[in-house]
Amino acid sequence: MRNLLRTVKGMVASLAILSCIGIAAANADDVKTVKVGITPYFDYMPWVIAKEKGLDKEVGINLDLVTITNTAAGVAAMRQGSLDIVSSCHVCDFPLYKSVPSLRSFLITDQFKGFIVIGRKGTDTFAELEAKVGAEKAKEQILKGFKGKTFPTVLSTYKPLLTAALDQVGMTISDLNVVESGDDAQAALAFQRGTGDFYVGSLPQETKLLSMPDKYVNVGGSEILGPAGLWYSTMVSTQEWLDKNDDTAVKLAAIWYRVSRYADERFDDVAPIWVKATNERAAASFTIDDFKGTFQLLAFPTLEKAKTTVFNPSSGVYWKKSVDFYEKQNADQLPGGVEPASNALEEKYYTKLAADKKLTDWINSPLK
Repeated sequence: MRNLLRTVKGMVASLAILSCIGIAAANADDVKTVKVGITPYFDYMPWVIAKEKGLDKEVGINLDLVTITNTAAGVAAMRQGSLDIVSSCHVCDFPLYKSVPSLRSFLITDQFKGFIVIGRKGTDTFAELEAKVGAEKAKEQILKGFKGKTFPTVLSTYKPLLTAALDQVGMTISDLNVVESGDDAQAALAFQRGTGDFYVGSLPQETKLLSMPDKYVNVGGSEILGPAGLWYSTMVSTQEWLDKNDDTAVKLAAIWYRVSRYADERFDDVAPIWVKATNERAAASFTIDDFKGTFQLLAFPTLEKAKTTVFNPSSGVYWKKSVDFYEKQNADQLPGGVEPASNALEEKYYTKLAADKKLTDWINSPLK
């Protein structure tokens, strides 16, 4: 009975909010279809959750979800008119600006936190040290502590990441003892067998290691790696589409931030949908336990959290720090005159959404 009453109250509250917004979800003539291309990664499956829960209809949108193999294929389909928006990342856009100058990112979906350093149980972690000495001293202590330590890794892949991190404290790769491996799996296996002090590698191997908390710990991610370890997944469209669908883009952001509340407050309820959606699109066989391990390496900020982190220039994870860093690292991929930060419109749309009381009230209304 208590559960029934809670459900009824939630429905009444949601209906009241919808009434305030002025959306008659049942009126099909008022619903706008948005064709969404999503790559088969955990980052973008909240769109499926939003669809299953009917959140799109609540704000007058019909999400038409299409699985795409990669961002480039999705953007090609978008240019042909078969998609409106596509999943991407800031750096993923760089090689596409030449063929699609009007490409724009307008929504940050999540922070990929898979760029991390893994140590053995008992190693000092950033989280532990920050509480004792503060963020800056914790970062400095950990990075300087890498001197002379052994890293089994694929240096050809992770050298830019490690170089940028060490540069923050005046160190170089030569200060480390790198054990070169053929691939991430070999490096992780060597680490498990006792080789080295720290491991830097791919998300699957990191997830596997972190599933054994009695043996391995997350020493730190972007907190110690700096902008090199800061990576955001996004949604993109074209400036032409955004010019014609400005209100729709704001509503899409609202849908995403409401789903982020489910990830934050009702994770166990939505995890099965999340895993099922990923498995169907990726032809994979992830379990919910697998996903729980991976989820700790993804961050889906709520509307309130995004204000103090993603869109806060004083924050260590401010989005522009990542874009500016990778612009310097990938200058050869950018056409002349292109400024990636100018093509990233997420903060603009976040500001519009935050100023829309009707939509923010809907985002913050009781979850059903």
